[in-house]
Amino acid sequence: MTSVAPQLYWDTLHEARHTAFEPDEVLFRDLFERYLSRGGECFEIGCYPGNFLIWLAQRFGYTVSGIDATPFVSDRMPRRLAEHGVKVGELLQGDFLRFESARKFQVVCSFGFIEHFEDTEDMIRRHVDLTAPGGTLIISCPNFRRGQFVLHRLLDAENLRRHVLPAMNLRRWRRALEAQGLTVVHQGYWGTFDFWTETPREQRVRRWAAGWVRRIAQGLQRRIHWPNPFFSPHMIIIARKATSP
Repeated sequence: MTSVAPQLYWDTLHEARHTAFEPDEVLFRDLFERYLSRGGECFEIGCYPGNFLIWLAQRFGYTVSGIDATPFVSDRMPRRLAEHGVKVGELLQGDFLRFESARKFQVVCSFGFIEHFEDTEDMIRRHVDLTAPGGTLIISCPNFRRGQFVLHRLLDAENLRRHVLPAMNLRRWRRALEAQGLTVVHQGYWGTFDFWTETPREQRVRRWAAGWVRRIAQGLQRRIHWPNPFFSPHMIIIARKATSP
């Protein structure tokens, strides 16, 4: 099993992106406040650039660890976390599919990771294996189905091919988690409407149209709270692992 998005794509994307930490831009803060408790260790899969880990460490006092295939996780991320006063356990550069660890973590999370792989159930099992008894597992990804699919198919088709659409399925996630004995405490869509693309610069008409759609989306997002399967930009599930087998 390999990612449908090659590593060169990610490294090029990370090189070009501005990675300043903006606390108000961290997604899912309302859900973290509702379902997470203070203290312990947190592990993020696909952890670069580390904005989630910074926020979780500052808010809940976690010692944070993570893994990512990009070399930036080794040569850039430690300094970023240190600048924000984050206590770091271990930051690993490597392939998560080859990663094995005897350690378990109170919080295991990934944000926009599993939708790049074909075998969703195996990917979820690997997340569960890292979660400590009584711990919390958080998985999220973009929602590129239904209305979002139409928009991305028209304006962002190249990026759409880097995602496995059948993996974007909350019921599938729930079945996989419950089959491994976890209890789902939250599942749903997050946000009302947002839209972004990775359209090449030379495709000016599509970039203009995408920008127009995003302005409309963000206007609705500010005025309406309606998480929905049609246009919500994200989906998320939170589950607890039993304290004993």
